[in-house]
Amino acid sequence: MNLRQIEIFRAVMLSGGISDAARMLNVTQPGISRAVKHLEKQLNIRLFQRLKGRLLPTGEARELFERIQLVYKGVQDVQTFARSLGDGSHTTLRVVCSPSVGLHVVPRVISNLLRRMPSARFELEILPSLALVDALVMGHADVGVGAAAIDPAVIDHPLLRIKRIGQLRMVCVGSKEYGLASKASVSAHDVRKLPFITFDTHTTQGQLLEQAFSKVHPPIEPVASVRFARTACSLAEAGVGVAFVDELTAASAANEGIDILPVTPPLRIPVFVASPLHRPVGTLAEHFMEDTAATFKATLASQAGGR
Repeated sequence: MNLRQIEIFRAVMLSGGISDAARMLNVTQPGISRAVKHLEKQLNIRLFQRLKGRLLPTGEARELFERIQLVYKGVQDVQTFARSLGDGSHTTLRVVCSPSVGLHVVPRVISNLLRRMPSARFELEILPSLALVDALVMGHADVGVGAAAIDPAVIDHPLLRIKRIGQLRMVCVGSKEYGLASKASVSAHDVRKLPFITFDTHTTQGQLLEQAFSKVHPPIEPVASVRFARTACSLAEAGVGVAFVDELTAASAANEGIDILPVTPPLRIPVFVASPLHRPVGTLAEHFMEDTAATFKATLASQAGGR
């Protein structure tokens, strides 16, 4: 059976007659009759019994029709899936992101995308910026959202397409016991007199602080070193010391027990979205990066309005 024969046979089975099948396919009745007779001869079986102008399907015809319906269902599934590829709704997107945006921006982006594309799937991993870049370059992730302070290898990698979407301000967080609320802002020289919580020098924040504190004398002697801003906030809240963290993390940790103040001079961390240069960007990845940029800006604007 060729595709045209399958189409005609299916139309006759669905309509129950030659004339109705002809109207379904927009062809003449004699053409349908000839096609049915030719098919019966070709298969060497009787497919229909003629009774008072109607065609009654034989048992063989019903069995054949069941198989053809399965094929049509498969074709419809393929067509539906092909259409869904156009909007990325049946795609799995592997996302890597740095902690600050990964905990506060990316979850909102994924939630919004799933409302629009319920069949989309996401794999999310939180990584430091350098590890994030490695994951993209090695093909272990499709898109990344990161922050990089001063390392050009992170924000200008030759194997990545990178778009800056904004920047994060560093702020000072500390327990009420240190009396920070009486100040308009906090500088590196101010924290020299206080127990200070710093970051590992392999982190974005650590690199930024190392540069900012390089001219402070005598040098600042930290009481603790961490890798993640949320850890620094927890230590600050417990009274261990003060810390400079990004504004998103500080806002999420804000409570009556800590003060949050601007840092002088301002310290800022560029935020970017990135994808591997050697692979085309899929539809879902495009939506993700566009939504991430918009959500990031909206989040910062909302926080600025609340201050």
